[in-house]
Amino acid sequence: MADQTAAAKFRAAADLAETQWTPHPDGPGICSLLEAVAPLYVRPDRVDLWDLVVTHLNEEMTGHWERRPGRARTEVAALLRAAADLPA
Repeated sequence: MADQTAAAKFRAAADLAETQWTPHPDGPGICSLLEAVAPLYVRPDRVDLWDLVVTHLNEEMTGHWERRPGRARTEVAALLRAAADLPA
C-alpha cells in the first residue's frame, strides 16, 4: 500500500472525481484532481501520485485513459482508490 499520506490523498482525489471529473479536455482531469489534494513540494506531491497512477495503468498516460469515450466518473474514482493500494 502507498504510505498513509499518499493513500489519504488518493481517497480525497477519488471523492473529488465522483463530482468534478469530466472527460472534456478543458475540464478537471486526474492531474487537476491530484493537484487539488497534493500541491507541489509537499510530499507526496501530485507528481509522486501521478507516477503511481501511471504505474497502475501499466505506463499508459492518464490523459489517454481518462478521455476514452464512455469513461465514467465512477471509473476514475475507482482508479484513484486502486492506486492507493500500490506499493510506495
